[in-house]
Amino acid sequence: MDMYNGEIISYSISESPSAKNIMDALEKAIKVTAKSPYRRTFHSDQGWAYQMKAYSKRLKRRTYLPKYV
Repeated sequence: MDMYNGEIISYSISESPSAKNIMDALEKAIKVTAKSPYRRTFHSDQGWAYQMKAYSKRLKRRTYLPKYV
């Protein structure tokens, strides 16, 4: 969700939680916001999926700022 205007940036739905859904939603969010002139901050609720190494590694690869609420 864009914290400025409340717009939904990306999401993924499935019958059960999975790492693939989380990573798919993250990739969509990165792609949608790619042309942003501002630093992007990705917030999470510190759930199991967001604590995956692949998630934090993906954010660090492009120096996005992860924020755990």
